[in-house]
Amino acid sequence: MPPMPPASLPELPFEVAQFERLLSKPNSDTTGFAGFFNSGEIWVARVPARLDVMGGIADYSGANVCEAVLGRGVLVALQPRTDRTLRIRTLQLGSRSLPVETRIPMEYFGSGDGLGDYAGIRELCQANPLASWAAYAGGSIFTMLKEEGVKLQYGFSMLLLSAVPMNVGIGSSATIEVGTLACLNAYLGLRLDAGRIARLGQMAENHVVGAPCGIMDQLTITVGRKGRMTHLLCRPGSVVGEIEIPAGTGFVGINSLVRHSVGGNPYGDTRIGAFMGKRIINALRARTGRGGLDYLTQLTPDEFNTEYLPHLPESLVGSEFLAKYRTHDDPVTTIQPDATYRVVGPTRHPIEENERVLRFMEALNAANQGDAAALVTAGECMYGAHASYRDNCRLSTAEVDFLVEAVRKRGAEAGLFGAKITGGGTGGTVAVFGRTDALKLHLPQIALEYSRRVGAMPDIFDGSSPGAVEFGARRYLFGATGWAGSQV
Repeated sequence: MPPMPPASLPELPFEVAQFERLLSKPNSDTTGFAGFFNSGEIWVARVPARLDVMGGIADYSGANVCEAVLGRGVLVALQPRTDRTLRIRTLQLGSRSLPVETRIPMEYFGSGDGLGDYAGIRELCQANPLASWAAYAGGSIFTMLKEEGVKLQYGFSMLLLSAVPMNVGIGSSATIEVGTLACLNAYLGLRLDAGRIARLGQMAENHVVGAPCGIMDQLTITVGRKGRMTHLLCRPGSVVGEIEIPAGTGFVGINSLVRHSVGGNPYGDTRIGAFMGKRIINALRARTGRGGLDYLTQLTPDEFNTEYLPHLPESLVGSEFLAKYRTHDDPVTTIQPDATYRVVGPTRHPIEENERVLRFMEALNAANQGDAAALVTAGECMYGAHASYRDNCRLSTAEVDFLVEAVRKRGAEAGLFGAKITGGGTGGTVAVFGRTDALKLHLPQIALEYSRRVGAMPDIFDGSSPGAVEFGARRYLFGATGWAGSQV
């Protein structure tokens, strides 16, 4: 196959340029896509990773959050088949790595005359640990079929081409989910809006992957725009607006190399503790004839501290809570009767974090009006968020604390204003805010210091790129001169 015109590459995101390079390789070159794609049409979607600048796990408590899209992400390519097989292959860009592949007979999604249920698909995806990664794409496909009533006569081959590592706290699981859904949306001509795509992605992660996440990641990478931060209100998920990054400053991420997962016990237990706290608060409100809260963040910190904090237990055994309150009103987590859950800290965190996010965005707006001191204020909000993750939620680690302190020690005088743990915590990526020249100077130094501590050089995630909606979709056709791609 003749090579694609190189002139098209500079305007395209990294993953798209790499996809076109690999697609153009001749069939005799097994490092390309020979044997996976044939000469039929290919549909492509591409989504960025995200940097959780402020808000994080407060999303499931209805908080305001402020999120950025990063320069690298995931490309999903789909080619129709003539049988009823879903062939899914994943390939990591950036280094020599082996592709991993699985096949799902479409009959596995069925039960009787219709589709199966989420529990059955979750069990299917977890039955073979070597193929459990397919829950993100396969679960998203099943969720679209189930929730949108889509009927597929034939299957397709799907390629997941990733330029970001998994489990580092930059929304990599959401990139697979949203990328899969956006690609299907284009291929099937469904015209689903951004909010619906994000919601389907969250449902796939909650019900098939089994991670009790909020909608923050999925919505950010769907609606985010290059060079802007997105202000979301997670009640349950709406776009409030965009935040301009002050001139001469930027946000980057540094990978702690501590594996992160929102499916793990620390994250889930923190979420359960927050929902326990809300249930107890609502019981107290009912005694005085007041309506229940839909979200903890409907309270101000003053209201929480004066009215409700004295009545909340520091921790509570699951069986004791269930005996008194019966349910914590969270459909995606399950209280274990013999487990002990911290209540005060996880309940306090989202209420205070919501206020911090609002102060943070006010500070950035002030900085955009020329108030240089507001940059320091914004950074202090980030340090406050990190301290609450560490002390209220117990979701930080020694390695993450080291990175945050390395930024703090250099300080605003050096052009570094703030840092915090991101996403679900327990490792993952640290977000850093500073002047662009200071970030370029100091982040490599911090990475080198950290490598001496952990024995490996951490990734630095920077740049910005279009979200799923801004990118849209591309369609590739093979003709007399080889492959040609066009925006659709």
